[in-house]
Amino acid sequence: MKHHHISFKEYTMDNLTLPSHIADLIPPDNMAHVVHEMVERIPMETFLPYYKGGGTSSYHPKMMTKIILYAYTQKMYHGREIARQLEVHLPLMWLSGFQKPDFRSINRFRSERMKGLIDDLFREMITLLVADGYVNMEDYFVDGTKIEANANRYTFVWRKSAEKYQEKLQANVDQLIAQIDAIVEEENAEEIDASPAFTSKEIRKKTEEWEKRLEAEPDNQPLKKAVKKMKEDYLPRSEKYEHQLQVCGDRNSYSKTDADATFMRLKENHMRNGQLKPAYNVQVGSSDQFVLGYSLHQRPGDTRCLLPHLETVREKYGVVPKRVTADAVYGSEENYVKLEEKNISAFIKYNTYEKENTRKVKKNPHHPQNWTYKKEEDVWICANGKKLVRIGTSKQTTESGYTSVIQHYQCHECEGCPFRSVCTTSKYGRTTQWNPVYHEQKQKARERLESEEGQARYRQRQTDIESVFGQIKQNRGFRRFVLRGLQKISIEWGLICVAHNLLKKAAKDKQRSLAA
Repeated sequence: MKHHHISFKEYTMDNLTLPSHIADLIPPDNMAHVVHEMVERIPMETFLPYYKGGGTSSYHPKMMTKIILYAYTQKMYHGREIARQLEVHLPLMWLSGFQKPDFRSINRFRSERMKGLIDDLFREMITLLVADGYVNMEDYFVDGTKIEANANRYTFVWRKSAEKYQEKLQANVDQLIAQIDAIVEEENAEEIDASPAFTSKEIRKKTEEWEKRLEAEPDNQPLKKAVKKMKEDYLPRSEKYEHQLQVCGDRNSYSKTDADATFMRLKENHMRNGQLKPAYNVQVGSSDQFVLGYSLHQRPGDTRCLLPHLETVREKYGVVPKRVTADAVYGSEENYVKLEEKNISAFIKYNTYEKENTRKVKKNPHHPQNWTYKKEEDVWICANGKKLVRIGTSKQTTESGYTSVIQHYQCHECEGCPFRSVCTTSKYGRTTQWNPVYHEQKQKARERLESEEGQARYRQRQTDIESVFGQIKQNRGFRRFVLRGLQKISIEWGLICVAHNLLKKAAKDKQRSLAA
C-alpha cells in the first residue's frame, strides 16, 4: 500500500503584520464600503446643528453614523450587540477607525443626537440617490405595515374599560357625598339632586372641606370613615382613570410599557391568526424598491394615514410625487379628492372595485349599478321601470374635517311588483343611496387603472413596496422595535430605511457591474 505525499500550506502565527491598508482586507463588494462612501458624501453641516460644543470631545458623528448604519444592514439592531461586534467584526472596526464607543455611547447617539438628524440624513441620502440616477421621484408606491412595539403584550389600558370604571366610581362618590352632606345638613338624601360627575379636583376639594368639619366634630364616625374612603380609595382611583383617558387621547388603547404604542391586530404567525399586540402603523412610500418616505402612526387603519403621510414626506424629505399607487384600503372619497387637488394622479383601487367587475353584479338587474339616473327629475329608474325619488340627504365628516354628502332615494311603488322579493326585504319599499362626488372619483380611478399605464403601475406595486417590507421583516428580521416611544421609534425606522436604501444601492451596483 502506497502512501501519498501529504502537503499543507505554510502556517505560522509569529510575526504576523496587517497590510498597511485594512480596507484591502475587506472584500470590494462589502456593505462597509458603500456605507463609508455614502456617509462621506454627506456635508458636515448636516451634523453640526445637533452638537452644542464645549465640554469633552464627542465621537465623530460620521463615524457613529457609519457604524450604526452598517450594523443595521447586518441585522444588528441592539446597542450592546454593536458594541460587542466592534471588538471582532473587521468591517465594523475599520469603519470605526478602531475606536470603541461603548453601548451607552451608541444608544445615546442613536436616541438623542439622531432626534432631528435622522430626517436630514434620510433626505441627504435620497438626494444622493436621485443625483446618481438610482431613483425617480415621480412614481410613489404606498403601503402600510405594523411593527410590534417594544412593550409588554399583556399590560394594556383600554379606553372603554377606563370609562366604565370611571362611571362606577362616580356613582360611589355621588352616593357618599349625598350621604355625608345629608347627615350634616340633617336633610333627606332624597332631596339632593344627583350631582354632575366629580373630577379628581372636586373630590379633593370636598375631602378638604370634610377634614375642616372633622376638626370641629372629631367624634363624627361616619364623617371620619368617609374622609378615609375618599383619601385612600376614591381620590387615587379618580386620578388614575383621568390619567389613563388623557394618555389614550383619541386612541382606543395603549400599552403600559410604551404608552405611545396602540394595540393593533398583527397577522404575524404562521397560523395567520392575527393577535392584538402593542404596535405602530408604519406608512412607507417606495420607488424602484428604494424607500422615498416614511411616517409613523398610532392608529391601526391605513385609509386615513395617506394624506398625513404625503404631507410629512413633502415637509421632511421634499418628496412630491406625480403619481401615487396604492392598495384599495386607500381608496376613500377624501383621498381621491385631496390627491386631485394636489394634481397627483391616484392609481388606487376602491373597496368595491373588484366586486363591480364580477359577472354576478353585472348581470343583477336589481343592483343600483345597472339602473338609470334621470338628472332633470333627480330620480333613479329601477329594473321594473319604477321611480326611486330622493327622500333626503345625509352628511358625514371625517376627523380631518372633510365632509361628504350622501343622497337617499326610495321607491314608493313596490306594492305588487313581481320582483319585490328578489329586490328588497324592506316593508316600506326599496331604498338606495348615492354619493355623486365619490361616484365621479371612482369612475376616474377606474379609467386610470384600466389604462395600460395604470395596469403596469398596479402590477409594479406588488413587487415594489411589498418587497421592501418583505426584505425588512423577513430577510433582515426586523419585526419589533428596540426602542420605546414615538420619537425614538421614528429614529429607528429612519435608520432601517436608510440601511435598506444602501443595501439596495449595493445590489443595483452589483447588477450594473455584472451587466457591464
